[in-house]
Amino acid sequence: MKNPDAPVADAAGSVGILLLSHGPLADALRETVQVLEPQPGEPLGALSLAWDEAPEHASERLQRAIADADRGRGVVLLTDMFGGTPSNLALAFLQKGRIEIVTGVNLPMVVKARALAREGKEPGEMARTLVEKGRRSIVAAGELMETEKRTA
Repeated sequence: MKNPDAPVADAAGSVGILLLSHGPLADALRETVQVLEPQPGEPLGALSLAWDEAPEHASERLQRAIADADRGRGVVLLTDMFGGTPSNLALAFLQKGRIEIVTGVNLPMVVKARALAREGKEPGEMARTLVEKGRRSIVAAGELMETEKRTA
């Protein structure tokens, strides 16, 4: 069943984005992005799994969330950590070029994911770009400041 609040996609559709996490992280990331980017943008799905949720129940909810997020060209799932229950459940839905999974989600990745979806990128290209964005957004501020002082 599609989300009635989701905007109607154009004929070609776009890639859906679904955040998936342990506990409330997915919902918190979605809320944060909606505050940072209050203008309407690409819909952002979120599925936060309860700590004690049975895997079978979580998998059923994930299947529904993926269907709700799919706007015609597939879905990119952004999960909290590789090897955790959310990522492990997501692997059952992996379909190269259609449903891609990127683990280790951080806020800059979510913001970038919405921009890539607006640009019409395909799921595989989005996944590769988001991995790089995630890596580049992690910095040790002290080391960065020292480097800048030495080059100034």
